[in-house]
Amino acid sequence: MSLLRRTCACAVTAAVLLLGTGPARAAEPGGGYTALGDSYASGVGAGAYDPASGDCHRSANAYPALWAAARPGTALTDLACSGATTADVLNGQLPRLPRGTGRVTLTIGGNDLGFTDAVLACLQPLTTDARCDQALAHSADLLDHQLPGSYDRLLTAVSAAAPGARVVVTGYPDLLQTTGSLLCWTGTEQRRARFNELTDRLDELIRRQAAAHGARFADPRPAFAGHGVCAGQAGEWINGIVLGTLWESFHPTAEGQSHGYLPVVSDALS
Repeated sequence: MSLLRRTCACAVTAAVLLLGTGPARAAEPGGGYTALGDSYASGVGAGAYDPASGDCHRSANAYPALWAAARPGTALTDLACSGATTADVLNGQLPRLPRGTGRVTLTIGGNDLGFTDAVLACLQPLTTDARCDQALAHSADLLDHQLPGSYDRLLTAVSAAAPGARVVVTGYPDLLQTTGSLLCWTGTEQRRARFNELTDRLDELIRRQAAAHGARFADPRPAFAGHGVCAGQAGEWINGIVLGTLWESFHPTAEGQSHGYLPVVSDALS
């Protein structure tokens, strides 16, 4: 071998060795993307609902649709549905998950705790502290004694239905501003703080369950900070009471989905 050829061969070998010392990149999951969950995943409150989704109210402005739309060619199976509980996902949505799904997102748990009843008891006008206390105590009891087992069973089933998939479980945003909102008539400052505390406890449970099952946790609370109900109309990413379509109340707006949920979900899915 000539000196020139030996020099070239050595240079190529050195380059290969140098490239091989860089950090290994995790393999990208194949297959499509499936969204599971409740109204926060389907996009209630964000408008632009798909008429074919009926009472599930799946929105083109929800984070699953936005994530897929930004990646042409992504096969999205959106099974999220307003009002869903962990049991509904386990028994109704998960059996419809396509084989070979490479990515799964899940937003669930609020309905298991009776969040709607807690909202009515604590945040609507003319309610009482006693009624709010009773509703929050009931939700806390469900959080402590029923939801952990339900979540464990669901995530076990998700792992079995989509082996090898990248699974992202999201939390919920704190819905309410608790300071700087003297002109806000949504509950009282104390009730708003207690409602947010319940949300924080739920998110901590979801985070622990995700970690125990090898899933990624996407926490929307930092992004939503300062944008809850009572932040002022220009800064709110959560709907307050929506007259005429009350079912949209206390759900993320289109801005909440695109600026609150989408960035943290995108980071976790990548």
